[in-house]
Amino acid sequence: MTDRTARYTASGLRTSLLSVPGAVGAEAVGLRPIGEVMGCVVEHAGVDDPASTLRRGYATALDRLRAEARALGADGVLGIRCTVTRATRTLREFVVLGTAVRATGGKRAGQVFTTSLSGPDVAKLLPAGWVPVTLAIGVDGGTVSDIAMPKRPARELVAPTELVTRVRAAARAEFLEAVRASGADGGLVSATTLSAWALGPTGAAAVAGVFGTAIARCHDGPAPRDARAVVPLDRRA
Repeated sequence: MTDRTARYTASGLRTSLLSVPGAVGAEAVGLRPIGEVMGCVVEHAGVDDPASTLRRGYATALDRLRAEARALGADGVLGIRCTVTRATRTLREFVVLGTAVRATGGKRAGQVFTTSLSGPDVAKLLPAGWVPVTLAIGVDGGTVSDIAMPKRPARELVAPTELVTRVRAAARAEFLEAVRASGADGGLVSATTLSAWALGPTGAAAVAGVFGTAIARCHDGPAPRDARAVVPLDRRA
């Protein structure tokens, strides 16, 4: 147990990052908020391979968030938000925050689930026969060089366009692979990101990310109302 979690447990305080509707929605499906949890790490930013820095940073921060949740006796973590802050030119701080919840019913999950979904979204998901499994992340990055770029001031830059398209597609593929590796049946995409920058007058770099939740089918139920669309893993769907 971390020092932060030990102090939190000893104090007897119960905090939450969920909104009032979020907390009520979680309670409605038997998930009681028991405390906010965090995972963080500071990483050296890889100049040649920034995507690897992102993968490593997110993975480490999420592992530490899960460790805090387990220390509190949680069954899952809702409303997870991931942020990356540039501490210096070469250092990045990765922080993931969420609200740990405990099942109030007799049946409890064997492992801590993680999701970016809010309380109301989970309240719609569970009665429809789906359960969150894990937060899934896909990232990719790359660089390109085209000596002709400065000569096309008012036209589409083909090489950077192809780079952005390629890293977006690769990030989505990595997200789907993370969902598949978790044993889930589908994924809900909650956010996509893209950062692109120039590398001198003839080069460009780009990093893309796809964030969401792997979900598994647990029973047949009515379709959730006003919920996000499911990205199925079955290619025939």
